[in-house]
Amino acid sequence: MRWLGALRNAGAAYLLPLIAAFVAALLLLADTIESKTQFQIEFARSSAEHDLGTLVEFAKTQSAAFASTSFIGYSIGRYYGFAPAFGQISPDPERAAALLRQVYVQGQIQPQDMPSVLPPYANVHERFHPSFQAMIETSLFDDLYLVDRVGRVVYSLRKDSAFATDLASARQRDTPLAEVFREVMARLQQSTDPAQILVVSGLKRLDDSFGVLLARPVVRHGTVEGVVAFRLPMANLEQRLAALQRPGLRFHLLDAQGAPIAASAIERGERSYGPFAVPETGWKYAVLADRGQLAGDRWLFVWGLALFGLLATAASLRLLMYRQVPVEARGEVPERPIASVHPIVSAVAAQPDLQDADAPESGEDAPHPLDLDDGYRRCIVEVMVAALDCWQRSKSNGKVELAEESGLWRVYMDRSSLQTRTMDKYFLVETLPRNPRWRDVVRTAEYVLRNCPEPQRERATLEAALSQLKAHLRQAA
Repeated sequence: MRWLGALRNAGAAYLLPLIAAFVAALLLLADTIESKTQFQIEFARSSAEHDLGTLVEFAKTQSAAFASTSFIGYSIGRYYGFAPAFGQISPDPERAAALLRQVYVQGQIQPQDMPSVLPPYANVHERFHPSFQAMIETSLFDDLYLVDRVGRVVYSLRKDSAFATDLASARQRDTPLAEVFREVMARLQQSTDPAQILVVSGLKRLDDSFGVLLARPVVRHGTVEGVVAFRLPMANLEQRLAALQRPGLRFHLLDAQGAPIAASAIERGERSYGPFAVPETGWKYAVLADRGQLAGDRWLFVWGLALFGLLATAASLRLLMYRQVPVEARGEVPERPIASVHPIVSAVAAQPDLQDADAPESGEDAPHPLDLDDGYRRCIVEVMVAALDCWQRSKSNGKVELAEESGLWRVYMDRSSLQTRTMDKYFLVETLPRNPRWRDVVRTAEYVLRNCPEPQRERATLEAALSQLKAHLRQAA
């Protein structure tokens, strides 16, 4: 127990509160890091929901525009479209389907093998197929299906396994195309406006890959001629999510059972958050986050600070214990008080430390010789305005994404919206801080130039503004 007595004599009553305060500060810093990491995960989730929601709204708009055209109405019409041409092939629908699948292979027709009963259908196909092909190439979709009123798939752009099938048959009833067809027909019995009916499927396996079906009734002159279903490939959804990925964050699309569609295992250090659902669809996704990678070097800083605190505490304790030993026992000559050396030195030593009048404000660069130069301050504002303009035109993103992705400016959660209060001060000369963070301004411009190869005119404007700012800085140096 001898060391406890030494600790008490060395001033533990003074040292222990400091240790407690230091530990509390470390815990607060760790909680801040966790909060920021959780914010990044939540921001990634909301970004994925927004981008996928935007994609489905655009797909809905395109499908509505296509389905309402007279071109699709004519193509499936009861008098001269695919439906009557299919009926002319054979009185037996199964024989007609077999002949069609024999002749049309992956969209290619074989005239030399065409049965004599097939030319009426071939003429309709030749009339409409090239236009359908051109329409799909300019859309989000990769295929479309025309289904007559009784459930027969009378046309398919890619001629996959669903082409010419009977969706009412026992073998086809459980297919995604049959499900959306039945749902459209059921809603027709309950709606007074067929043009407002739209069925969006979940992520389903469609033939050889996953995708989504958007089905609408085809109405011509107030009569329902059939159903058109557009196929949205999963690659379009994955492309949207891939654009949101960053170190420590990625996404999984999930099937109806909640299992990942892509065979990508969870890596070491990652945790899965979800599943999350996109509103008004059956689409589900999960966020995969590596909290350690998201925190980056912040945890290393915390552990380094903790180690420094332990070493500082040990050194302070050793010094306090050393001072308890009498001076004579240490073999040292007692020092004379400062006042006995010289009265002026004593007076100066007794004064409190003077604060450096030029100390920079928190978060700002040290004062620069050009701080009072209006031209210099205008240069800073011009660089920031040009950088944001180039970023917005190249990435179609705003200030929040620039601040978050560059890591140079803080992003705050103000109630329900994200704000960039510090960055906002740098877009007007009137709100520019007294000692602006010109290093972060230069880094922001260089980050935008590295990541935004287009458009050239905005890049040239930014490069010119950055060169002028650097010229001011060189002149001051």
